[in-house]
Amino acid sequence: MRRVAIDMVTLDRRLEEELAKHASLKDFKVVLWRLDPDATGCNWNARVECVRGRRLNDCSWWDVVPQMRERFKLI
Repeated sequence: MRRVAIDMVTLDRRLEEELAKHASLKDFKVVLWRLDPDATGCNWNARVECVRGRRLNDCSWWDVVPQMRERFKLI
C-alpha cells in the first residue's frame, strides 16, 4: 500500500478524529513526532495515552496509530 503524504497539522487532526471515535479527546494525551523513515518507509510516530475516562481499561483504540502509520507519511 502506498502512503498518502500529509503535513503535521493534518496528521494531528486525523489522529484526533480517529481517537474521537473511541472516546472524548479530553481522555487522551497525544504526542506526534517526525523521524527518519523506518524499514516500512514510515517517517513519523505517535504516543497516545488514555489518561482518564471509561476507556482506561479498554484497548479498542490501541490500533489507531499503527493503522494510520500504514496510511500516511509526513511531507
